Amino acid sequence: MPGVTWKSFTMQQPNWSAEQLTAERLLNAGTQLDIAQFPFSDSVVVTLAAGAVTAGSNKTLALTSPLTNDIPAGTILDFGSGEFATLSSKAVKGSSSIAGVTLAADLEGGESATYRGTSGQITVASGTLVGRTYAERESGDGFGPATHTDDEFYIVAFQVERAEIDAGVTLVRHQTLVYEDQLPGWGTASADMKAKVRSLYQTIVSAG
Repeated sequence: MPGVTWKSFTMQQPNWSAEQLTAERLLNAGTQLDIAQFPFSDSVVVTLAAGAVTAGSNKTLALTSPLTNDIPAGTILDFGSGEFATLSSKAVKGSSSIAGVTLAADLEGGESATYRGTSGQITVASGTLVGRTYAERESGDGFGPATHTDDEFYIVAFQVERAEIDAGVTLVRHQTLVYEDQLPGWGTASADMKAKVRSLYQTIVSAG
């Protein structure tokens, strides 16, 4: 029976951690991620630049930053509240706009959508905020990307390289001292998310 070869790696102190992540600072083993809630490694977050775009075909969407991966033709991007955008041709990595888009509704500008990707590989970075409700816990569901309304809300201690193979995750206990500005996505996090982190962890700002 063929075995599974794992790439060895060393767990290093994360740059967001302001103290050593000793056993006393970590939750006991056995915690799992709900991998269906996480994007693949070739996912793309699409954030629209300011400016309204009306519904219709052959529209061009200006983006706040270049695409980090290709998005195939036929992809439907969900910007929320019924704002769907269908791509008629492939959007190329590095592009700062997406042309030939059909919009189901008007866009106000500033919305974001995530293309999940197709690689099948899921990596969850150290410092990612994960959470779940008590109802999800009682149902046996794992942790997904956190929202400020989650009943259980934690920081991922060490990067999970291939969550689709092993969804086990180590979480950081509350009241651990962290550099809030070094947490992934902190700069674009909502005020509610920042308040949640600050209420559960001791937070300071890094010198660099």
